[in-house]
Amino acid sequence: MKGSIKAIAKPLIIASFLSVFSFSSYAEPNNLSLLKKEIQTYHDSGLYEKELAHVINQAENYIIQQAKINARHGHTKKLAIVLDIDETSLSNYNKMAKREFIGDKTLIHQEILAANSPAIEPMLKLYNDAIKNGVQVFFVTGRVMSELNATRKNLLNAGFKNWAGLYMRPDSYNQPSIAPFKTQARASITSQGYTIVASIGDQYSDIEGGYMQKGFKLPNPFYHLP
Repeated sequence: MKGSIKAIAKPLIIASFLSVFSFSSYAEPNNLSLLKKEIQTYHDSGLYEKELAHVINQAENYIIQQAKINARHGHTKKLAIVLDIDETSLSNYNKMAKREFIGDKTLIHQEILAANSPAIEPMLKLYNDAIKNGVQVFFVTGRVMSELNATRKNLLNAGFKNWAGLYMRPDSYNQPSIAPFKTQARASITSQGYTIVASIGDQYSDIEGGYMQKGFKLPNPFYHLP
């Protein structure tokens, strides 16, 4: 009998200990504060920049390859690429980090009007190399028309010059996803006789909807745009 008491004593203690705590039956999301720190570590460690440069390098190699093929065939095609702006061509990281990765439309609008976001250097290199190889560059952005002048100024100041076109979202656009607008913009470029060899952006909505040979998705853990 004593042996039996000793045998069950340990399980009873564990059961009593566990009964003090309440365990949720659902999957709790990761803590927001910890996620913000994880994002900062990802950026500050250099891993974000490394992965960003890797995808951009892949895109550039593909674009130059297509340009060389076109040259061998006597430039029979009008080649173009489509670039997003924010977190693709221009970096807003310092602004996002300062506001701890939160912010409303009014604040973000004021940041855009400041027109001082720096270029993402690997993308600026791709941009210039594409133009040197006879590939036209179009910007297609979710920024609205009321931000057009500031956007032009920022792109020029950051080193992006001689683009073929800049497509801005209408101020009245109210669809839940930006994808239809970006698809329509690429369709418009295609209707002008261009072959879009690559579309590059930090959101999947930048590369959905067709009218491109290949899409390249850049890393962006900072925000999501459907």
